[in-house]
Amino acid sequence: MNDQPLMPSEVRQKVLSQHREIEQMLSELETGVAQLGTGAVDAGQVKRAAYALRGILELHMKFEEAHLAPAIEEADGFGPERVRHLYSEHADQRKQLDALVDAIRHAGSPDDLASGVAKLAAMLRVDIEEEEREYVTDTLLRDSIIPSDTFGG
Repeated sequence: MNDQPLMPSEVRQKVLSQHREIEQMLSELETGVAQLGTGAVDAGQVKRAAYALRGILELHMKFEEAHLAPAIEEADGFGPERVRHLYSEHADQRKQLDALVDAIRHAGSPDDLASGVAKLAAMLRVDIEEEEREYVTDTLLRDSIIPSDTFGG
């Protein structure tokens, strides 16, 4: 087993790859909801998929906490504040995810199920966009310790 920490560029690549996989899972979940009336998919399948997605999201957040947090902490003088913010966001997200997935699992009608999936998808897409803008940038997660623009000009 390799005990070497990941390089910042490797962390960036893995987080972005995980984000694309999560987005794909969201699209599949939304497709499943759209097919509820056709008989191709039943509510139980959609509910199980949402529950499975919650598990994937937990693994993703743990990866970020294990690898992204140390990389952004060392990136610049704002690193410790970024890490604090990341952990705070994750705590809030875990609560929101649990509530949304519980609502999906207990949805009594196709409309309630569709509404729950739409809320989950919207929340996750906003989170991914914000995270990529704030933490997963090539300027923040670079392998070189020498700033590319030393004088800010």
